Amino acid sequence: MRIALSVFVGLFFCSLFITFASFAQVKMPGGIRMPSGGGAGGGGASGGSGAILDDSTKQIYGPKTTLHYYEKDILNNRDSVRYRVDTLLKNFHRWSPFDKSWGTLVDLGNTGTASRNLFFQPREDIGPQLGMRAYDAYAIHPDDVQYFDTRSQHTELSFISGGRKTALGHFAYTQNVHARFNFGLRFHRLTSNKQYGVYSAVNSESLLGQNWNFLAHTSFFSKDKKYLLLAHYRHMNQKTREQGGVMPDTANNVVVDPYPYDGTARISDDANSWERRHVFHLYQQYRLANGFQVFQQGDYQSILNRYTDFDVQTGRNNGAYPSIPLYNADSTRQHISYKLFDNKVGLKGKISGFNYRAYLRTRLYGMKGESQPSSNSESLFTTYRTRLRFDNIAGLWLGYYLKDSTNYVTAEGEVNLANITDFGDAEIKLKGEINTRWGKAGAQFIRTAPDLLTQRYIGNHFVWNNTSFNPTDVLTLFGSLPIKKETSEFTPEIQIHQIGNFIYYDTAATPQQLSRGFQLIRVGATTDIQLNKWNLSGRAYFSKNSNENVLRIPQLFGSGQVSFDFVYSKVLFVQLGVSAVYRSSYFADAYMPVTQQFHLQNDMKLQQRVVLDAFANLRISRVRLFFKMAYINKEIFGVFPNGYYITPGYLGMTRALSFGINWPLFD
Repeated sequence: MRIALSVFVGLFFCSLFITFASFAQVKMPGGIRMPSGGGAGGGGASGGSGAILDDSTKQIYGPKTTLHYYEKDILNNRDSVRYRVDTLLKNFHRWSPFDKSWGTLVDLGNTGTASRNLFFQPREDIGPQLGMRAYDAYAIHPDDVQYFDTRSQHTELSFISGGRKTALGHFAYTQNVHARFNFGLRFHRLTSNKQYGVYSAVNSESLLGQNWNFLAHTSFFSKDKKYLLLAHYRHMNQKTREQGGVMPDTANNVVVDPYPYDGTARISDDANSWERRHVFHLYQQYRLANGFQVFQQGDYQSILNRYTDFDVQTGRNNGAYPSIPLYNADSTRQHISYKLFDNKVGLKGKISGFNYRAYLRTRLYGMKGESQPSSNSESLFTTYRTRLRFDNIAGLWLGYYLKDSTNYVTAEGEVNLANITDFGDAEIKLKGEINTRWGKAGAQFIRTAPDLLTQRYIGNHFVWNNTSFNPTDVLTLFGSLPIKKETSEFTPEIQIHQIGNFIYYDTAATPQQLSRGFQLIRVGATTDIQLNKWNLSGRAYFSKNSNENVLRIPQLFGSGQVSFDFVYSKVLFVQLGVSAVYRSSYFADAYMPVTQQFHLQNDMKLQQRVVLDAFANLRISRVRLFFKMAYINKEIFGVFPNGYYITPGYLGMTRALSFGINWPLFD
């Protein structure tokens, strides 16, 4: 105990020094009985927690003995919340970021490429950010990191062979060293191949996107359960061969094939984007007294982003780049690095059913850019950087949860003290939410500083200096009203956004700011119906935007699936189904690979489209498999086209077969 207390005190006062501020008993792991004994997490014969196996005794490990939890549950004083390992067939075929989002994510037509959200989403936290989010969908999000509480070793193996030779391999392992200490690893490798462009199909020239992700996590708590530590390391290595879209198939200025899947890419094979991310994360808390805990939450992030093209002339001739490079007409090379130290120290606890959290958050961050070397000297770079910036953010969170944890009321606020003297420009967040079985409603106002990338950039194709940009204001009202029956659920919902000082990338792919405000409304519904062996799930939205000159969203969107479940020979569980995504026509944002930003364009209106996929999910014991055929309605009855565009110039996935397998092991 003294060692644990000494570790906490040391780390706490280091954090306190860095931040320049001093500002019910924890139940870990929430009443769940842990095994005693050795490295397998289930050793020992006493107490019935890990009985020795013999011919007449059988100890079964499985999803019920392998539980996990999230840091946000611990942070919000919901220490007893636990989740089981997912073994369901439903939605197992949705493995890619696009499928998991039900079509609300827009990429460049294939897995492993840049992506954006189809709908407007306001920021959730304050503090300036880098602003390069094209590959966020392929990184491990901090809220998705699972900490385990297992009675046995747990291993999870997955392999997926996607359309057009996309491949995903996944490995995860975790175990309890003893009842209070767990560690685990998670690793996956994703690759995808080109749909168009000139390449050899038998070597690395066919590769389009390559992604590596690695996660190491651990959890520990003291014998008296006063001290708790959660820590993890996240790493992403993403490389994409940029194509700039496909060249149209024309003859005598007449389009021969509007969907040339065997066409030529606009950019040469010498163009590549590469991004590497490192994140070290630590959370710890210590109970001072019943209802009072001191906690510390810290992150160190490092992002390195590079873009290279050693044949700029091809991209210029095909309209992928602005016509005249600024420094070098032959090649483009740029390097952008960003570092952030984010530390939060505060008090939290639970008193008479009310949860509270008060804290001071310190951010130290900076960005550096090295642009194209000049034509006269390969060793000289045009370099720009921000000074080391320092922010202090004060925050307060209050919540009241009923016993079932599904009904609650929360309120929170944050303010950046760095520019509090000019309150009109001060970053601030205010949010309130009520969630009951009868409905959900809430409001959020957030004012966020411009991204660092929008403020300053120097490169071979673009230069801007927008230090006069103002913070963006977003007021959001949201609500939903679930209507539940015994076998069905229908939930109408609404979102209203009032946006001011909106920052966007214009048709020239440079950042601009709109001084006047505008409004965005989205109404829709989600549904989930079960009728005997039939299942129907879906969502549909109608959006209305008062200013389509700066933000463009399809007016109508729908995504859903219908499936039929049955059991074959008492051991094979089968789910057969069809899924569909519909989007109305609109002028979608184009993509600029140099800055990895989506921007406005007026040249190509994406026509309305319906894409149907057929799938089969199967389970034998604990092993799950799926088979999926994408775009089954291609050229059917002459009604549906030979292809479609998901982003201007970028063709969506053509008809292709995918399959995958997931095999969890619990001993």
